[in-house]
Amino acid sequence: MQGYEDVQPGFAERIMAMAEREQQHRHDMDRTDAGQAYRLASRGQILALVALAIMASLAITLAVLGQPVWAAVVGGIDVAAVVGVFIGGQRQSSEDQSPSSPPGRDGQGRAALESPGGEEGDAAAPEGESSG
Repeated sequence: MQGYEDVQPGFAERIMAMAEREQQHRHDMDRTDAGQAYRLASRGQILALVALAIMASLAITLAVLGQPVWAAVVGGIDVAAVVGVFIGGQRQSSEDQSPSSPPGRDGQGRAALESPGGEEGDAAAPEGESSG
């Protein structure tokens, strides 16, 4: 830090203040992102419940009007949609919880750094050429 002060008096203090402001900004952005994600998920659940209620009332109305086949079709679509969301949500949750390899320089995981043969460090030969 003394080197910064030698360049210009008060420079080290300015750098520390800048780092503190940046950290505060990051914390504020993280808090905002988390709040928006929660509101978006809540809104999606409410809209899904409304859509489900509309479809269920349509199925009941069709059944009352003497259209049991169409009532079964609409009710079946309703049930299939709910089951699909639960299965898809469980699959996505399990993928989110699975351990992932740390990213490399290009943002891809360790698997991207390994050659097709599975050994790290060996570069794959270009197509049409043999590696040895």
